[in-house]
Amino acid sequence: MLKPESIKILVAEDNYINQKLINKLLINKGYDVTIVDDGQKVLDEIEKAKYHLVLMDIQMLVMDGYQSTKIIRAKEITNGTYIPIIAVTAFAMESDKQKCFEIGMDDYISKPFNKDDFYKIIEKHLLIHYG
Repeated sequence: MLKPESIKILVAEDNYINQKLINKLLINKGYDVTIVDDGQKVLDEIEKAKYHLVLMDIQMLVMDGYQSTKIIRAKEITNGTYIPIIAVTAFAMESDKQKCFEIGMDDYISKPFNKDDFYKIIEKHLLIHYG
């Protein structure tokens, strides 16, 4: 398993309060965190640097989380890479969760979330993908 300080997590969140909360939670675990506020910036960031995980809000301006996830998954087919994407969203209906999985997201966290559950989901995917 990678050491927390070597794990780069990209957070796509357009709400300032949520950005600060998620950043604090991730930094407290020692992760290297980058925050962007729309889906297009997610695409730009993953072209510039290797990230181990993306926490993706769904409803953002410019490009939403669904659109950016579809583009990421399409590019992965051609370049042979894979990055776990976890939806972090206020959309809490079962149909919203299902849509996240259908477009290629790996997991789903509903806001507001429990801190322990938040950590468990992230750690689960880091373990699955990076052992």
